[in-house]
Amino acid sequence: MSDGALFSTDTVSTEARYQWHLWTADLLDVATSALVGWAALRAMEHERTPVAMVLAMVLAWLASSAVGGIWGRTLWRQLLGVRLVRNAGAPGAQRGLVRAFTTPVDLLVAPVLQRRPFDTMLGLYAEPVTAGAGARLKGMVPQLPWLALLAGAVWLLVTPTRAEMLKYLGSTLTGWHCCHGTRDVTWECRTSLNRAVREANSGREDVRAVVADCPVASERLAKP
Repeated sequence: MSDGALFSTDTVSTEARYQWHLWTADLLDVATSALVGWAALRAMEHERTPVAMVLAMVLAWLASSAVGGIWGRTLWRQLLGVRLVRNAGAPGAQRGLVRAFTTPVDLLVAPVLQRRPFDTMLGLYAEPVTAGAGARLKGMVPQLPWLALLAGAVWLLVTPTRAEMLKYLGSTLTGWHCCHGTRDVTWECRTSLNRAVREANSGREDVRAVVADCPVASERLAKP
């Protein structure tokens, strides 16, 4: 056997060659779904109990898996240069949903087994997307809604909910300083004041009561 044959990568299957690209993409997809689910609860001003958070994250993951099954791609798969296929085509929504339940197990066992048993059982594997920067950028276009969703989720996570705003401005010492302008303006202060003024303008009485005791917010509210 020649050295060339011994060390040739031609003997490595496509599935094996790109399985870690897919593993990383799946891990990031799970994390993204968790963020989106958490952000959705915050957007709905829903009480964030453990059950509600798990349910929201699972629903986000199921939706992501179904869409990923239809197209064979997700935001992170595209960025990592792979797509999920079955018989050279997209797996479909049904297999995507089934894979939603098997992927967490595959993520755990793949580092140990060096393979993905459930993906193999479903006949799924990763293959590279079309090479070239132009093709990569073109492939990102269908992922723009997911990118926007991720950006929106991050925004919702770093801005206060109504309950957080009311508690901060109405019940905390730092909120008192924010309302009276006696300290440097922080991100939490700025976003809480902005939300308070916006919702007071919309007529929410609970917010108006807090704004009435907050000179900075009252001054902003009085401006035309």
